[in-house]
Amino acid sequence: MLSRKASPLRIYVFYSYLSLCMNMVHPVTPTLVHELGFSSLLYSSLSSTLALTNFLCAPVWGYYSDRHGRRPVLLVGTVMYACSQFLFSRATTVPVLLIARLCGGIGSAGYITAGLAYIVDVSGPEARGRNLAVFTALTSISSSFGYLAGGLLGTISVQTTFFVQLTLLSTCALLGYFILGESRDRQAILLSRADLTAKKFYDFKAMGSIMSLPVLLFLVSVVLASFSTMGYDNAFNYYIKDVLAFPSSYNGFIKATTGTLGLIANFTLNLWLIRRFTPQNTLLVLFPCCAVSLLIAAQMKSVVPFLGACIVFYFFNSVYLPIQQTMMTQIQTENTGLLSGMFNAAKSLGNFVGPLFMSFVYARGTLLPFYFACGGFVLTTLVLLVHRKVSAREQQGKEQHLPVG
Repeated sequence: MLSRKASPLRIYVFYSYLSLCMNMVHPVTPTLVHELGFSSLLYSSLSSTLALTNFLCAPVWGYYSDRHGRRPVLLVGTVMYACSQFLFSRATTVPVLLIARLCGGIGSAGYITAGLAYIVDVSGPEARGRNLAVFTALTSISSSFGYLAGGLLGTISVQTTFFVQLTLLSTCALLGYFILGESRDRQAILLSRADLTAKKFYDFKAMGSIMSLPVLLFLVSVVLASFSTMGYDNAFNYYIKDVLAFPSSYNGFIKATTGTLGLIANFTLNLWLIRRFTPQNTLLVLFPCCAVSLLIAAQMKSVVPFLGACIVFYFFNSVYLPIQQTMMTQIQTENTGLLSGMFNAAKSLGNFVGPLFMSFVYARGTLLPFYFACGGFVLTTLVLLVHRKVSAREQQGKEQHLPVG
């Protein structure tokens, strides 16, 4: 039997496999909703339901992962998500679909929050940026191949795709059980339990202790970036189906291509950026690039240039996420799980609002989501500029209060 140890390699293997399984049904989910006789608005509502549950549950899972360890949260979250997908695949009514999405949101909030905290735990301060870039690169390419496999399986049937996903998710949970060790040592867990025993799941006092104006501005930028990314991606899935008349397999090929480019970028460009520039300055370049690529895509009248601009956007999107995570880890706090929960809650809030808003916009103009997402990235850039100014002012104030000599 494999020994259970905590290492970056083991969480890379587990999470890459999980990402492949998790994204397998995304290309066929709009088809499932359509076959049941429901509109695209319901599809967006289901996506937003999952994101809203993520938003509400991420701090709770962060609390539990600090108190009981990352490993149990990762495993329980994976099993819950698998059960929710089984329920979703068998659902025929709106209430059952919503219940399945709620359960899926609870489970995915667990493994997303604990996974990020796990990487931080097993990485030293100097290696965190590099390990997060590798982590994101591997999960990105795995997600892309999940899209590709799901799109190809979807040509057989939607239920075939769900059956394969459920089978693989079961083996993923078993894999995690046998290879993942606990990333927090027992003493740290016991100290966290003593510190957190009297606290509630939503310990606003604890959140407030690490909340400052720069942290708040950073979280706002996370919300805006997630709003723009997920809102656009949701509209893109329907655009290529409704306007370009592409089958689900084409969506899989597109996401596989962007994932491969993202893998190359995260192992080359990202590692170079992390060594040469601060995360904040890097994001101040990447977010305008996202905005420009979406603006160009909206102007393209033929298919090939349009898809080219969209692939460029997904490339920049895959690059900015690990930089954003690295910026998050530079916030000093003892409760890594709590901070990870707040970060993922901010992402989930954007993921909740984005698809809902863009679905209303899409109904009034199929290209309008491109413009709104572009504007969202412009706002994200402006917020980060304010963040840089406020952070510099606070740092200057601290230096002025340092004792001389």
